[in-house]
Amino acid sequence: MKLSKVKLFFLGFFLISSVYANEGNQKSTDNLTDADTKVLLELQKQIQELQGEINSYKETDPRANFGIPPATSNTEGFVTYSSKVGPEEDIGIDKILKGAPDGSVIDDAANEDFFQYTISSSIINSKGGIDVSEAAPITTQGQVSYLGSFSGNNSIPIGQISSNLFASTLLGQRGKFDDYSVFFGGFIEADAQVWFGSQIPTRKNNRSANGQNIYLNSAKLFFLSNLGHYVTAQFDFDADGADNFNVGNAFVIFGNLDTSPWFVTAGRNKLSVGSFGGGGPLTAGITKNLFSPGNVTNVSLNYKNERHNFNIAVFGAENTNTSSTDADFSLAYFYAAPVNEYLALGFNAGYIFNGRGAGTRNFDNITDTARVGVVNSDINLALSNILPGLFQVGAGWAQTTNTSSQYNGISNTYAGAWTIQANYAQKLAGRNTNFNVSYGQTYNANNIPMKLSSPVIGDNVTNGIGMSNQLIFSAQRAYFDNNVLFGPEYSYQKLYNGQSTNTITLDMAVYV
Repeated sequence: MKLSKVKLFFLGFFLISSVYANEGNQKSTDNLTDADTKVLLELQKQIQELQGEINSYKETDPRANFGIPPATSNTEGFVTYSSKVGPEEDIGIDKILKGAPDGSVIDDAANEDFFQYTISSSIINSKGGIDVSEAAPITTQGQVSYLGSFSGNNSIPIGQISSNLFASTLLGQRGKFDDYSVFFGGFIEADAQVWFGSQIPTRKNNRSANGQNIYLNSAKLFFLSNLGHYVTAQFDFDADGADNFNVGNAFVIFGNLDTSPWFVTAGRNKLSVGSFGGGGPLTAGITKNLFSPGNVTNVSLNYKNERHNFNIAVFGAENTNTSSTDADFSLAYFYAAPVNEYLALGFNAGYIFNGRGAGTRNFDNITDTARVGVVNSDINLALSNILPGLFQVGAGWAQTTNTSSQYNGISNTYAGAWTIQANYAQKLAGRNTNFNVSYGQTYNANNIPMKLSSPVIGDNVTNGIGMSNQLIFSAQRAYFDNNVLFGPEYSYQKLYNGQSTNTITLDMAVYV
C-alpha cells in the first residue's frame, strides 16, 4: 500500500496538535477561526481516507491477522503467473494457532474441514462457475483432472491448467494482469519407477521386462504477455531427462471477456476436444492414450462463460497415405456447474474430422480408410454429502467414426475405448490428499499401438499390438503448499496378446 509523504505529514501534524490541545488550556479551541475549522475538517477527511486504505489492506491480506509475513511480488513488469492467480498461500493449522493462543480456531477449522464441506463453499466462484483452486489438487501428468478439467475458471498454476481448456482458462484470468505485462510460470515432473511383467514388443524393441529408474519426465517454462487490452500471447519450452527439447504451445488469443464472450486463437496448441479422464498422477486414461490429439497449428473460434465452453478449430492434417496436407477440423463443448449445494456436474463432447492428422501417431498404420474420425464424451459428478470432503465419479467413452479392418485385423469395424473412475479428496492432517481408482478397456483396437506407463522416457510404445485393459490405483498429497504434489501410482496394463506389465511409480509435480 502506498501512502504519500504529504498525507503522512498532515497526519503527524494533526496528531501532535491534538495532544498539545488536550494538555493545554481550553482557549485554544475557543479561538478557532473559520479557516482553522476548514483545515481541521480537511485533515479529518484525509485521516478517514487513510483509515479506509488501511482497512482495505488488512482485508486483502489475512496473513497479517495470524502474524504471518505477507506474500511479496513485483506488481509491475515481469512476474510469475501464480503470484497473480490462485488462492492465498495455504495457512496450516500450526501457523494459525500461533496467532490464536486461546486455541479457539481449532473448532472452526475442524468444522470447516470435516463437517461443513459443501460444493458451494469449496469449488464455486463468486459468479457461480466451477473453480477447483480451493479443493485438493487432482492431476494427471501434471494437469487438473476430474471436475476441474471441464472448467475454464480455475485459478490454478499455469502448469496445472488442462491443455484442453488452456486458452479459455488463460483468458478467464487475464484481467488480473495489466494490459501491457509479461509473466511466466514453470512445471517440473519427476518419477521414480519399478516395473515387472512380460517382455512386451515395442517400437525399438529394447524395453526390458523388468526394470527401475528415476526420470525427469517434464520441465516446462511458460511465457505469457498481454499486448494491449485484446491480445494475449503464450509460448512454452518443453524438455525432459533425455535432452529432448521442443516448443509446446506458441499461439495468440484475440479477445477480452469484459467485452465479449467470443474470442479467437491462432497458432500452435493442443486441440480443445475432450477431458479424457481415467488416469493417475502419471499414467493417462486409456481413452486419452488412444484418441487424444496433440499440438497442431490451428485457428479456433471460442465461446466462454462461467459454465459453458465451446470451440471449433480448423487446421491442416498431414496425410501419411498421400504425403499431402488435407483440411481438417475439430469441435467440442464443455459444461461445468453446480447442481445444488452438494452436487456439481461436468460434461464434455467432442469430435475430430480426421484424428490421424491431429498430432497423434496412433493411427499411422491405418491405411485402408481415407480418414479416422473420432468422437468422444466424458461426464463427472462431484458430491460433498456422502463423505466428509469431496467424492467424485466419472466415466468416458471415445470411438472412431470410420470403420476399418486394420483396427483389429479381423473384421471391418469401429475401434473404441471407455473408462470409469472414482476419487475421494479431503484435507488430512492439514494437507490436501486424494485417493483414486480407475479402470479402462478398449475394443477392436488389437493392432493400434499405445503408450505404456514404463519407462517414462524411452522405448515405451507398443509395436503392432494394442492395449486391451488398464487398471490404476493412486494417491496424491500436497506438501508445503498445493504447488508441490507427491503421488504414488500402481498401473496394470494388459495387451491383446495376453502379455501384461505392472508399474509402480512415485510421481512428483512442482509448479512455479
